[in-house]
Amino acid sequence: MSENNKAEQDAIWDMLDFFDQVQPLGLTDEIARIEESRIREALKECDQNRTHAAKNLGIGRTLLIHKIKKYENIIEQRDQNIKD
Repeated sequence: MSENNKAEQDAIWDMLDFFDQVQPLGLTDEIARIEESRIREALKECDQNRTHAAKNLGIGRTLLIHKIKKYENIIEQRDQNIKD
């Protein structure tokens, strides 16, 4: 499977996760999921190069790094809640 096909397939699975939600998402949560997805896609496209990914997203590198840390913390909390 080519890199583009793999990235496209991953993006589709991420979008399908939206429909697995038991409770409807609020606007803030929905925007956060979209933002997280776009960041992941940009990082994949740029081989994890944060400077290039930030440029492609139209944001500064330091803001991108802040958002990556934010979403890593959210994912860790989500994983912790699943284990509990």
